[in-house]
Order: sequence, then structure tokens, then C-alpha cells
Amino acid sequence: MKINIARKGQLFLLISFAGLILTGTGLLLLPGVLPEGRLAFIDALFMACSAVCLNGLTTVPLTELTFAGQLILLVLIQFGTLGIMTLSAMVLLVLGKGLSYSDTLMISTLNDRFTLRGTESLTRTVVHYTMTAELLGVVLMFPGFLADGKGIVHSLWYSLYFSVGSFCNAGMGPLPQSAAQLNPYVQTVSMALMILGGLGVYAVYDLIRYFQHKTLYLTLHTRIVLRMAGILIIAGALLLWMLSHTDSETATLGLFDSLYLSVSGRTTGYSTVDPGSLSGPCQILLIVLMLIGAAPGSAAGGMKTTTLAVVIAALSASFRGDNNVIIRKRTIDLRTVLRAFTVMVLFILLTWAGTVILKSLTPELSSLSCFFESASALSATGLSTGSTTLEWGSGAKLLLILFMFAGRIGPVTIILFFVGKEKKECLRYPEERVIVG
Repeated sequence: MKINIARKGQLFLLISFAGLILTGTGLLLLPGVLPEGRLAFIDALFMACSAVCLNGLTTVPLTELTFAGQLILLVLIQFGTLGIMTLSAMVLLVLGKGLSYSDTLMISTLNDRFTLRGTESLTRTVVHYTMTAELLGVVLMFPGFLADGKGIVHSLWYSLYFSVGSFCNAGMGPLPQSAAQLNPYVQTVSMALMILGGLGVYAVYDLIRYFQHKTLYLTLHTRIVLRMAGILIIAGALLLWMLSHTDSETATLGLFDSLYLSVSGRTTGYSTVDPGSLSGPCQILLIVLMLIGAAPGSAAGGMKTTTLAVVIAALSASFRGDNNVIIRKRTIDLRTVLRAFTVMVLFILLTWAGTVILKSLTPELSSLSCFFESASALSATGLSTGSTTLEWGSGAKLLLILFMFAGRIGPVTIILFFVGKEKKECLRYPEERVIVG
């Protein structure tokens, strides 16, 4: 019974995202999306998938779309962030009906971190936190665009778009050169929104309860999320800044640009500089940051910071000769450790496979560019070396579409769809040592 419920939940997740992508594709194929003519089907599918999966890669610059086309993408980004199930729950909550038992059970099967009792409270947190953060972003960004002489109407539109795009980690913007054209004040607000959007609803829910004095201490998950976010942001910025100064023939990053790229590289895909103009070591570091991603339950993709933390702790335990994986005086169960290694290996293998296939489809691109684009699509980051253009063939675009979808849904979710939930251990076999290494 549990396996069937789990599979139904994951099937609902897959179908809902696929349905939203196809709906967005149909809308983008309508007349009026482009000033003249219509989008090709593969480009409409690519753009819809990128918006729903919160990626940011595009085959057509948003500046070439009409207001209607940009609005369609913005709505897809918002729906993709909240998810079909959360939006359905929001409607019920707004009407004051609450969640039915079946709705609550369906949501909880997709998330093993919360009990049935806590699912409705978590759903409320998703909606309230998202809307509050985005509205605050609009209010803060609006004066910055006004100061640049954009006018009231355009300033409001740009504020809304970049606020939603930053918090939802979507990386799409209606201005040429995206975030590079923003003034430092707006870039700072955008960076703050990206950090808030990358914390994940589980950590945010825990933080809210902690500050409301409903719990006496933060969970281990939240403490790992906060610590890993701080370490990766600071370390990433310093490394990007140093590596950019090793090659005089490539772009040199300032400290602010390094910090912005360190934050955006794990979550959103906005950039104050062209990633294609950076040195090879900088691009490789960005690939690593993209694959790591942000926290579970966030709009960002990647293998997640908690996955990296568990893998590092497991490696440390192995080097010390410990039999248990311990983080901050808490033992991590074996299933979590195995899941962390599974996710990491899957991301590495899929990125490598994507690089090989993309190189065969686009032989004119360098191997590093193929590696970069493959990692960007799979991690739902959206940074690009400038190669994702209309000149790409349908095969290459379709590959990135599949990677964006798989990266958003998550390799583990897809695997669980086929194999179901973990079964209770009813039988244990004798242990025997195998020589490794």
C-alpha cells in the first residue's frame, strides 16, 4: 500500500510538471508572442521547460518577445516554483476549506521530512514565504529602476520580473545582458533574494518556528543548510576572484562580481559578467558550484548542499576509521548516506554523459563549453557560455530539455517512481568482507 501511494505521488509530480510544460509550450506557440511570426515548436518547448524548471537557459532572448510572451514565462516561473500541488493546496486554504486527508497524504508522500500533521503548516509556509519575499523584492527594487530612468511602468515590470526571477532562482530577465545591466543596488537586492530562495522551505519553516519560540533549537538539517550556504558563498567568491586573476587574457572579476556569481552560480543563473569570457579554471569552479546547488526544498537545483555535507562527513568518517557518520554529535543513518552518494554519483554520471552527447551533436563547441552547458541544464542553474542560441540543432536543444526536466524533478524521485519506497528489512544475510581500493 505504501509503495503504491509513493508511486502515485511521484507519478502526480511528473505528470503535473510535464503538463505545465506542455501548456506553456502551447501558449508560447500562439500568435503575439513574437512581434512577427511565431516560435518554432522546439524553441517554445525549450523556453517553457526552462521557465517551469526554473533554469533560465533560453534559445530566444526575452528582449525579442512581446509583453505577452514575457508574461507567459513569468507565470510559468511562478507556477514552477510553487508546484502544481502547492498551488492546489493554496486555493483550498484561501477558500478556508483546508486540505483534505487525501491532499495532505499526497503531498506528504513526496516529502519524507514532514508528518501528515505538519504538511498543511508546511504548505502555508511555502505560499506565505514565497509571496512575502517576492513582494518585498519588488518594493526594494522599484526605486533602483526608477533611479536609472526606466519610468514608472517599466520600473514596476522590471522589479516584478527580477524579483520573481531572483527568488525563484529562474535566471530570466527582460533586459539585455540580464543582471549585468542592473545597478549595484538592484544587484544587491537580487543577490539577497537568491540567497533567501536557496535556503529551502524546510529550513525556513524551522527558522520561523524557532523565532516564534515554538521550538527550542534548530534541527540539524537547518544548521547544515545555513553553514554550508555561508561556506560556499564566501569560499566560492574568494576562489572565483583569485582564479580570475591567473589569466590576463580573460575577464577579471571584482570582489562584488565574484560574490554575485558565487551566489548565482549555485542557484539562479544571473550574471554580472559573461561566463564565456572567464578563464577555464573559473568556468570549472562554476560547474562545481552549479552541480552542488542550494538547499533541499528550494527553487534551486543541483545535488543540494546537504548531500555534499553528508558525503564529506562520510569520507571523513572513513578516513578516521569510524563506523558511523556523525555530524554535530548526531549520527546519520545509513539510508541517508547511501542516498547522498547515489545523488552525487548520478549527477556526475549524467553530466558526463550529457557532455559526451552534446559534444557529438555540436562538434563546433569546445569540450569545456559542452561540460558547462550540460551541468547548467541538469542543475537548473541557467548560466551559459553564450552557446545556447537558435543556431543549435533540435537534437542539442532536446537533450537540454530532458536534462532540465530531470534536474528539476530529481534523479532520486525518478528512481523512487520505479522502485517505490524503501522496504522494511525483514531478513539479514551474513556479512562478508570484500577488498576494495
